Amino acid sequence: MKRFSFFTLLVLTLGLSAVLPVLAQSDVNLIALNDASPVISVVITLPADTTGTVALEFNGTAVRLTDATDAVVFSAADARLHALELNIAPNSGSHTLTVERLPGITEAVVRVSSLPELTLYGTTELVSDLAVVSNQEVSLPLTPDHPGDSVSVTVAGDSAGMITATFPGAGAATQLVDAAGALVVESVGGHVDGISLLVDPGTYQFTLVSSGLSAEATAGVRLVSADAIGIVALAAPVSTQEVGAESTACTAVVTVSSTNFRSGPGTGYTVVGYGYRDQVFEVGGRNAEDNWVLIASGAGASAWAARSSVQTEGACASLATFNVPLRDAQPAPLVITGSGQLSGRYSDDDDDDDDHGEHDEHDDDDHEHDDGEHDDD
Repeated sequence: MKRFSFFTLLVLTLGLSAVLPVLAQSDVNLIALNDASPVISVVITLPADTTGTVALEFNGTAVRLTDATDAVVFSAADARLHALELNIAPNSGSHTLTVERLPGITEAVVRVSSLPELTLYGTTELVSDLAVVSNQEVSLPLTPDHPGDSVSVTVAGDSAGMITATFPGAGAATQLVDAAGALVVESVGGHVDGISLLVDPGTYQFTLVSSGLSAEATAGVRLVSADAIGIVALAAPVSTQEVGAESTACTAVVTVSSTNFRSGPGTGYTVVGYGYRDQVFEVGGRNAEDNWVLIASGAGASAWAARSSVQTEGACASLATFNVPLRDAQPAPLVITGSGQLSGRYSDDDDDDDDHGEHDEHDDDDHEHDDGEHDDD
């Protein structure tokens, strides 16, 4: 059976307000990542001089954050990680958060939401050692001569632990590794200035190193028990739903000579491909307005097609609805410039400028005379 990959685009604008309407439904509904839809991507844009947090709960996924140049500034790909919050530093540009299945996972789940700022869970006791256990926190003074530290974090017992690190203004890179030195989480470039991580029990080392620090700053690392703050890790799907056979799959047949395929539902999104009459594509979802469908456009890629250009056939009644904003382009403005006026007579006289000027005046006189005669008539 042929399987296709779909790429779902969610546009998330973070500011100093509560969860925005664009993700209102995504905040309560889980997104399943399977063969039909293995990846989601969240575009994060902050207004100037502001910060904001994107929060994720998941099971069986890998997460990465890229900047406007497509450079990876945060990455995590470990089954021991179940939730995270990333606080985006002010004026660090637009970012794209990508969530996909871990290798070998048939179906994963994720929930995405936006927050005004990083959550500080529970209460902690400040300690002086570079080691914390449940309900403890350590403060890390940072200077140009001492730009970072490593903190031992022990999540004891059977409950997961929430590790939270805050380092605004430090421009820091961070790493979380396990007792064997295996990388669990990493951030670089100073695009993230606060992280919360829900991890399984174990001993970890959290390292923070600031870059280009010109003045003193202070970072903090804290740990609270998931049980103490009432957080439960998101469970894996009970069963994996197989994609239906091709005979019952929902397909889209192009009904026009040619049509644009776009990166999102609406003419305001980028053109990523084309479809031609009678071509058939498998459909993996639709937008909330049900006027665009998400299709498998080939070679593991996907795109959005307008329903006005395709006809859907097969088992399409239960298509997944993706909460992707409808974005239509505004008509292009037309600006007409020029000061020329139409004259009643054109000359093809090739004489010099003086002769040409005299000829124009003569023509004008004739034109005025003709007009006068016509008016009299």
